[in-house]
Amino acid sequence: MFDAVVFDFDGLILDTETPLYEAWRQTFEHYGVEPIPIDEWAQSLGRADDDPLILNPLDRLADARGRRESDADVQARRRAHRDALLRELDVQAGVIALLDEADEMGIAVALASSSPVEWIEEHLGPRDLLHRFAAVSCAGGGLPGKPEPAVYLAACAAVDADPGRSLALEDSPNGVAAAKAAGMRCIAVPTTLGSNLDFSHADARVRSLCDVSLRSTTGLSPADDRRIDAP
Repeated sequence: MFDAVVFDFDGLILDTETPLYEAWRQTFEHYGVEPIPIDEWAQSLGRADDDPLILNPLDRLADARGRRESDADVQARRRAHRDALLRELDVQAGVIALLDEADEMGIAVALASSSPVEWIEEHLGPRDLLHRFAAVSCAGGGLPGKPEPAVYLAACAAVDADPGRSLALEDSPNGVAAAKAAGMRCIAVPTTLGSNLDFSHADARVRSLCDVSLRSTTGLSPADDRRIDAP
């Protein structure tokens, strides 16, 4: 039995990653600029907003246009489109069942994210899911985001779990790198946005959380009509 199961948030519990990209794509097109390619955008998945390696769409837009629009105007347009898409999101398949399974088995449940805690609360609170997590560990306040392991180590410590006996669930290679650096077993559950990325450092790769089971020592559901993909 695992000591704990630690969920990522963006892309795993809610596919917020796609609305974020689509909002920027629409914004670039509004200003007559070719959008950032998905494969390039996806390299930043899982990183914190203040990570120096993360893409800066405002700078890219200004470089492509040869002049800088008002950042406030660009962000207002982008956020309006993003928020409209976010309101339509459903919880990803398998999330509730896995939370229920953890409760039934007495396995601690935590969340580790590079996003600010306010972002997590904004989305999990109204969906009545925030209380399902015994601990929420987010980047900020001196805690670096993924691919550094800090948020995973803090999440495990908060629920008194041994990282080596805990399972991380991730949708990005940066997140997988963070979990493995923390000494955890990690199953990758990529979204469409990150489906072409390299997840070879994950212990397994599955198509959805429906393929994950905490009753198995590997974290994978018994073989049935669902095929488990190689990392």
